[in-house]
Amino acid sequence: MHTGRDRAKHTDMIQDQLNWFETSLKLAQIAGIKDEAIVLDPGFGFAKETLDENLSLMLRFEELHVLNYPYLIGSSRKRFIGALTGQDADNRDVGTSATSALLRPMGGAIFRVHDVATNRDALSVADGLIAQVLKEGMTS
Repeated sequence: MHTGRDRAKHTDMIQDQLNWFETSLKLAQIAGIKDEAIVLDPGFGFAKETLDENLSLMLRFEELHVLNYPYLIGSSRKRFIGALTGQDADNRDVGTSATSALLRPMGGAIFRVHDVATNRDALSVADGLIAQVLKEGMTS
């Protein structure tokens, strides 16, 4: 998972993510971890100190796919959702579902959430829309 512990951050958020992941992937390769066992986590809420940083990561999420690995989205009940909704942590599941539905068409593959049922419904809607786009041959 991307984090900011004990290191200088690159000024460009996506480049910071890519630098972090490239280093981590080299360590995984040295340790003999197979590519198919690797999932990357952009670390929403970690090393992103402001609402703007988390929103920017969401907006630019597709840029991370140059690494060709699946991504885990762990935005569940994060502080940035509370900043947007005004809800305390226990009441951020609808906001979490919104982030999942938005990030699915951008390549979010796995979602770590607290409220599975609500998130499953949001992802079903997002997946239905993606299927329709593919069926109609539309591109973004």
